[in-house]
Amino acid sequence: MATDIPDDEREEIKLTIDVILLALGWNRKTFASKTGIHRSNVSKIANGKRRPQPRTWRKIETGTRLPLAEVKAVVPLIRRLRALAAGRLPPARRPAAAASLAHTVGAAVEAALQREAPPVPSPTVQRVQPPAPRPTAGDRDLAAELWERLRGRDHSARLALVEETPKYQTWALAERLCHESVAEAADDPKEAVRLAMLALRLVEVLSGEPAWLCLLAGYVWAFVGNARRVDSDLPGAEEAFRRAWKLWKEGAAADAGLLDGSRLLDLEASLLRAQRKRAAALERLDQALAMHPAGEGRGRVLLKKGFTLEQMGRYEEAVEALREAALWIDRERQPRWYFGMRFNSGVCLCHTGRHAEAAALLPELRAFTGAGLRAQGIDPWRLRWLEGRIAGGLGSADEGIEALAEARTAFAAKEIRYDEALISLELAGLYLEQGRTAEVKELVAVMEPVFRAQGVHVEAQKALALFRRAVELETVTLELVRRLVAFLYRAQHDLELRFEAAS
Repeated sequence: MATDIPDDEREEIKLTIDVILLALGWNRKTFASKTGIHRSNVSKIANGKRRPQPRTWRKIETGTRLPLAEVKAVVPLIRRLRALAAGRLPPARRPAAAASLAHTVGAAVEAALQREAPPVPSPTVQRVQPPAPRPTAGDRDLAAELWERLRGRDHSARLALVEETPKYQTWALAERLCHESVAEAADDPKEAVRLAMLALRLVEVLSGEPAWLCLLAGYVWAFVGNARRVDSDLPGAEEAFRRAWKLWKEGAAADAGLLDGSRLLDLEASLLRAQRKRAAALERLDQALAMHPAGEGRGRVLLKKGFTLEQMGRYEEAVEALREAALWIDRERQPRWYFGMRFNSGVCLCHTGRHAEAAALLPELRAFTGAGLRAQGIDPWRLRWLEGRIAGGLGSADEGIEALAEARTAFAAKEIRYDEALISLELAGLYLEQGRTAEVKELVAVMEPVFRAQGVHVEAQKALALFRRAVELETVTLELVRRLVAFLYRAQHDLELRFEAAS
């Protein structure tokens, strides 16, 4: 709370941010983008309404590349200048205070100049900086060991090791941090951002051929953009990808084939998909596929392509993309990718009415969740939802109703309203198949909060309201329910999609 911050501390926070903005020539929007702090929080900090936590100060120091201790040392000088200008000091003390202030500022400037002056070499000893080793694929073996040492440490300890210990200053560790950022993205977006920013800081302290470092920085900025995307900072992500492409192109001459340039394409495709620019996302993915005629990278890109096609309602094409992805994704090496590939295949097969093919995938999917791979969170309930859809599609209505009812309860408890609405409609369809109109009416009564939920956008609310009226008038049909379900699946990814009341 702002009222809990003493006035002196509040003024110090505000002045510190003012000094940084003035020194760098930034506005608050740029400050937020560079530091990874949400713009609303930047505003509160800059206005002295929020006390930054230690991790926030570290993000500011990392993003601005300014030593905060020296920035904060300027704050007392500004306070004294303000006191002089405002005449708050007694007249007798003003000359002495002004002289003392001038002396302090002069000393600070002199010290800064001495710090920045190049060292004068001894006439008898020539200090030669050893050349940076040429990067090789073998560097990745050491990076794996270094990551294991970093894994259990907090962010400040990791940052200190990266900045101060030469052993940790390798391009391969920066690459590894990027990949770990992606692995964390689904479960902890904030940690994904921290890891990507740590990789960026590591690149900044590396020595080596400028063109190679430029290429590496472009690669890392793409992962910063991806982390910002999963953390719901789409403007910051877009800015990161602009930097990534600029640096990547500038360093292209140093490409030794060590960095996978397709990652810039497939990660940007994920951003474009989040921005609902799916045609552009597909274009990036096709460019990435052209760079991967075979191998694990091709499997990764095909998995993303399948998901993008699914969002566009192009389910048959999605099934084909995922079928090819299965040729390149190794279950043991990439279990999460493999699970996602199989699960999305099952969903798309249901959309195309191929429920028997989807059912053939269930034993393998159950084995994954049973082994605890994704047993936490909502994924087991998404699998239960898929089981209900498959059972209903195969004519086992009772089994489908049981599975869908369990899944619906789980999604309602987690307040995931849109998916709750979808499951409710599918459940209503199975009730209608059995002529159980009373249960359909009871379901509509329970769904009333879902119709009002903010998580369900306007067009979807209109479609759901149409279903409710049809139930009340006893004119609801199974065909209407199926069309509503198909609409809602696509509408969650296309806010401009309109539902037509009549086919």
